[in-house]
Amino acid sequence: MMRHGKNTVKNIFHIDRETGKIRFGKLYIGRRDLLTIVIAAFVLMFVYNVFHRNSEADVKDSTIRENLKFISGYDFSNVASVEKRIAQAGGTMQTVKKSNDFSKTNYKKIFDGCVAIGDSITEGLSSYGFLSEEQVFSKVGASLMKDGSMVRNAAKTFPKAAFFTFGMNDIGNYRGNATAFIKKYRETIADFSSKSPHTKLFVNSISVPSNPAREKNRSLNQYKKFNSSIRQMCRSMHITFIENNYILEEHPEYYGNDGIHVKPAYYKLWLDNMILKAGL
Repeated sequence: MMRHGKNTVKNIFHIDRETGKIRFGKLYIGRRDLLTIVIAAFVLMFVYNVFHRNSEADVKDSTIRENLKFISGYDFSNVASVEKRIAQAGGTMQTVKKSNDFSKTNYKKIFDGCVAIGDSITEGLSSYGFLSEEQVFSKVGASLMKDGSMVRNAAKTFPKAAFFTFGMNDIGNYRGNATAFIKKYRETIADFSSKSPHTKLFVNSISVPSNPAREKNRSLNQYKKFNSSIRQMCRSMHITFIENNYILEEHPEYYGNDGIHVKPAYYKLWLDNMILKAGL
């Protein structure tokens, strides 16, 4: 019985030493073809594990997104390149799994050479210690109407990337006039770009005010209209729009007492999203 089993396996699987081809039954497969199959199987298993292991986890966090970003970095046209990535995958996967555990020092390093520009919510990036004061240009009550000098000062640092976050205060300042707001936003971004032309630009959405905050200040109900206008502006200017609304929608516990400002835990998810969208 044992001999019969060995003969059966030999008939099904055989390596031709002269050609280097592998025979499965009547099918001949080259070694490079086999490697491609193995690689494809590895990637499928990787994708499965990403979703399977996170199926009961918090899928809104950056873990799954970072895993998918890792896979998308494979150069499938180059077998040697993929082999190298596979060899490194173990350590890389461990790093990806810990993406939500970045320390404040990590964020400062990741955003090295970048600036965040905006209002008091942006100011939390430095006041809570996630970014350095040199990386954040912000002001309580900041508005596109009156804080052009702050934006110009940021441009003078010639950053590699700039993240704009305006709108929460301007909803009221512009009395719900999204057209006038966007006109000023365009001018502000164009002015920044003229002074620092090699900076990659990113624009964040206006964060979602809580229901009680919108009931207290009816003008805040315009945030969706303003966000839609910001998105259209970014599309026409070929700038990346960063949608962050999902964070507070899925984590209402991250709201501050006023339903507008946010707790420190919010910033980790916000920073992770900016890292992903900017490819930092």
